[in-house]
Amino acid sequence: MSRGVSRTASIIAVVVLVIVVAAVLLYVTSRQAPSTPPPSTSTAATSTATSTATQNVTLYVVAYKDITADYIEFAGQLFHQLHPNVNVVVITYPFSQYLTNELTALQAHSSRYDLVEFTSTSSLRFVPYVVPLNPYMGQLFNASDLIEPQVDFGGVYYNTTNGQTVYIGVPFETDLFTLAYRCSLFSNRTLAQEFYSEYHEDLNPATWQNWTVVLHVDQFFVGHNITRYGVIIADDPSHDIIDAYPAVFGWWYMNNPDLNKGRLGGLPTFNIMFYGAPAPSCPYPLPDFNATDGIEALKVYKELVSYEPPPNETPVSYNNDPQLYAQYAPAVIFFTSQLSYLPPAVYNDTCLGWLPGGYAETGTTFLAVNKYSAHVDLALQFLAFLVSPQVQVYEFLRFRHFPISKEAYLMLLGNQTLGPHDKELLQAVYTAAQKAWANPPNIPPTAQVLIPTFNQAVYQYLMGQVDAKTAMDTAAASWINALRQTYGLCS
Repeated sequence: MSRGVSRTASIIAVVVLVIVVAAVLLYVTSRQAPSTPPPSTSTAATSTATSTATQNVTLYVVAYKDITADYIEFAGQLFHQLHPNVNVVVITYPFSQYLTNELTALQAHSSRYDLVEFTSTSSLRFVPYVVPLNPYMGQLFNASDLIEPQVDFGGVYYNTTNGQTVYIGVPFETDLFTLAYRCSLFSNRTLAQEFYSEYHEDLNPATWQNWTVVLHVDQFFVGHNITRYGVIIADDPSHDIIDAYPAVFGWWYMNNPDLNKGRLGGLPTFNIMFYGAPAPSCPYPLPDFNATDGIEALKVYKELVSYEPPPNETPVSYNNDPQLYAQYAPAVIFFTSQLSYLPPAVYNDTCLGWLPGGYAETGTTFLAVNKYSAHVDLALQFLAFLVSPQVQVYEFLRFRHFPISKEAYLMLLGNQTLGPHDKELLQAVYTAAQKAWANPPNIPPTAQVLIPTFNQAVYQYLMGQVDAKTAMDTAAASWINALRQTYGLCS
């Protein structure tokens, strides 16, 4: 085991966790799925877990290629110990292909995949094809043990017609889009004194109350040739702009009641890139990022991007921001799951903090049960097993991803084999996850329309092809058209 745990401690941890497996099995057998399937489950998908006692069954899970898939596969091996006749097979595709493969099968009502993976912004495309989990929350799934903001952004569908909330998937990790920084640089007294002397601000990220301080940090580190780049933030138009902009815009949304309308994270599924209340005589809210504050946030975002490689030469994305941070930058705004990609020396010198002003963004991955599966009950049991506290501790100890289970955090923080740095990261993620509300939308047209049109408009502004207002007005007009096609015209 690498990153922050000594070799001896790793051996101890493995021994301890082998013992834990027995507790895991006992835990899951006490939380069996109800024998009656949800009302919307097809007749073909009613086989119960008890049938596996004499039958060999294979559960197929489809996911994108990443460490998360490795964790699912590992949990499947543990589940096999509980159900010797059950094998769990994880089928992976590149991130750019997995959605197409999943949705093609689901739209054909195929039972090929028993469980399907999706991210927050694509979640509502799966609503017609997955098992509603409401009947199982509080029975099979201990909802109070799951970190609520992580569940809400992607795992919950808010039906605008009847006002009902439907659980469609369960996150199996906590993933935040937030600030990570080199502990040694930001705790250096000499640098802190020089920074304060120049800007009359504290270099400690825990004190940052606005994005102006971040721009001063960029100026300081780059201007004094301490690092090549400033605080790294994603700018790749293929996807990552839609993650980066809300992280910046969240400060304005939080501080302007005319935008949030008293709802800090916005309306469910619309989130902060829409006003916090429906427009007059309209069943849905309108985009807010083309208002004055949204345009100001875009200008700040462009200035942040100016302290890293030009987007047309080296776009910053999920694929390369850990490397850019590790080699050239004092800090990065990225997903906490990406800590696992850092070299050990950098990992052990990385601290986590809020975004300026005290908030974060969510970027969680979910699993849902295909309602056309022939093994719905068994798939539900595996999903409950995957998010049980005793299995969740493996997610951090073996894969350096952060658990979704609150109890798992307590178990890890009390684990004597973990060093203080790992525990600091765990505590930071757990704390920040409670305020991870600065999220892009995940309404049905998000993946196919909202993301590409917004990203393209912002990219054109970053490249100097249009001004900030034109970029935001163009994106907002496209979004309004998508709203009309999805929800109808305002009266």
